[in-house]
Amino acid sequence: MSTTTVSLETPQAPPLEKQTTVGNYFVSNYPPFSFWKSEFVPEVYSAMDRPPATNDRQPATPLGIYVHIPFCRKRCHFCYFKVYTDKDSSAIKAYIDAVLNELSLYAAKPFVGRRKPDFIYFGAGLHRICPWTNSSTSPTE
Repeated sequence: MSTTTVSLETPQAPPLEKQTTVGNYFVSNYPPFSFWKSEFVPEVYSAMDRPPATNDRQPATPLGIYVHIPFCRKRCHFCYFKVYTDKDSSAIKAYIDAVLNELSLYAAKPFVGRRKPDFIYFGAGLHRICPWTNSSTSPTE
C-alpha cells in the first residue's frame, strides 16, 4: 500500500502594478485614445455647439456623466484604468476643482440643452467617496 503526500501551497496574489501599461485589451472610452487626432477637434467643438435632438420640445436623449477619479491607495491587480497611487490631498483637490470647472464649461454648451444629468458615474479610484461632500457645489449644478 502506498501513500501519496499532497503539498498544499498557499495561493499568492499577483504582483501589484505600479503603473498602467500599454497592450492591455480594456478600452475605457470609445473611440480609444489612440484613435484621437487633432484634425477631429473642430468636429467635437461643432457637436458641442449643437443642441440635443428633441421630441415634443424635450431632449430626446438623457444626459449621463462619467467622472474618472484616478487616485487610489494601491493599484489593484485587475485594474486597467490610469490611476495614481502617489498623490496627496492637494493634488486630488486640484483635480476635482478642474473637473468641476470642466463640467461648468460643458453645462454652458448647447449640447447639454439645460438637461440635468440622469446619472453621474464615478469610476476608478475614489468613486465611492463623493468629492463634493465638503463643498457648497453639487455635481448636478
